[in-house]
Formats: sequence, structure tokens, C-alpha cells
Amino acid sequence: MKEKHQTVIEKYNKQVYGSYTKKGWAIVIMPDDILIDNYHHGYPHIHPEREEIKTKTLEDTLNHVLIHLEDNKGINLKKLREE
Repeated sequence: MKEKHQTVIEKYNKQVYGSYTKKGWAIVIMPDDILIDNYHHGYPHIHPEREEIKTKTLEDTLNHVLIHLEDNKGINLKKLREE
């Protein structure tokens, strides 16, 4: 089991938290309250929908979120889901 580890990155007035948990990993984007994780259903997904996303690891997903933030100067949830 991985030790609990959390990363916090601030960009475009957003705080992006990435962490390993006992059951997998999670990314939270605040203040938008967007949760991306890979537990409960066994595959990575964005809440509240459960559709599987393309990236599989915390690092890849976090990198994708940060690139999305940079490209859009913030979060466009509809576009993020499509990416």
C-alpha cells in the first residue's frame, strides 16, 4: 500500500489537490468542488458522472488537469470531460 501523499498546486485561482488514499488516488479542484478519483468503481472517473476517463494514473491525470487549466485559463468542466 502506498503512503498517503498530497500535492497542492495553485493556478488561475484554483487549488488542485492530488493525493493517494488507502483505496486509490483522488484529485480535487477547488473552489469548484470537482472530484476525479479511481476508487469505488475500480476505474478513473469525474464525479458525479461515472464515465471512465482516458488517463489511468494520478500523475497522468494531474498533468492533464494542469494542462487543461493552462490552455483554458481555468476549468471548463464540459471540455475537461471530453478531453
